[in-house]
Amino acid sequence: MIKMIALDLDGTLAVENHQVLPRTRAGLHELQDSGVEIVIATGRRYRTTRYVIDNLGLDVYAVCNGGALVKNPDQSTLHKETFDIRPVVAIAREHGLPLFAQRDAHDDGGADVLIDNGPGLTREMDIYYRENRDYIEQQDLVAHGEPCLVSGTFGDADALAAMAAQIHAAFPRQYLTTIVRHFQTDSHYCEIAQGHVDKWHGLTRLHRHLGIDPDHICTVGDDLNDMPMVTRAGHGIAMGNGHEDLQASAVFVCGHNQEEGLVDVIDYIRRINNG
Repeated sequence: MIKMIALDLDGTLAVENHQVLPRTRAGLHELQDSGVEIVIATGRRYRTTRYVIDNLGLDVYAVCNGGALVKNPDQSTLHKETFDIRPVVAIAREHGLPLFAQRDAHDDGGADVLIDNGPGLTREMDIYYRENRDYIEQQDLVAHGEPCLVSGTFGDADALAAMAAQIHAAFPRQYLTTIVRHFQTDSHYCEIAQGHVDKWHGLTRLHRHLGIDPDHICTVGDDLNDMPMVTRAGHGIAMGNGHEDLQASAVFVCGHNQEEGLVDVIDYIRRINNG
């Protein structure tokens, strides 16, 4: 029996404007009615995760910030794993890069994101600030030392790589840094997370809380940050639009997320649970 399905958002469950396709939405409602726990597992912060949850129309658990935050269906916090951002902020300042710190604003109050005002805003961070101004504050992150779920910054790829290399040299294996192209700011983005935290880490907190064995969990994703949960769950599935390495590691590959690919997964769970 599959007792839980954990779904990535972007490239998996969510399509444009945080929407959920109609057949997928109906199928997930049916699964929940049959007793299957529906869970979101995403790199998004909780506020933007809620956009999709609200469109899905179900009260569900959510693993956010890449596994650092686990939220209950009533929006309270089940678990959060923060770190002291001050050491990495100090390194980022040496490179002239303002870091931001993502917070559990729904639980702690205040802003979702705090931007370090020490080095001043770069062009890219100014764009990010203006696009999220309702949920962002500027603060001296070295002086305040706000607990952080996930950190990041934007800039030139070489500058970000140099910063990341210095972080890893100063704190071996303590942090995971990921640099990707960021099209909204026409630059690159570097995310800084705790080295031991990933989506499966957050899901482990949840499945132990619910008393569900990993063999009874189905996970679905499309990118490499989904690899830990796709390979550790009893039923790990990759999207048809997913990364080829993830597809190679999955139990099977379903359809494209823009074409109701998750209906394949819902049918798979129906077949298993109905014998």
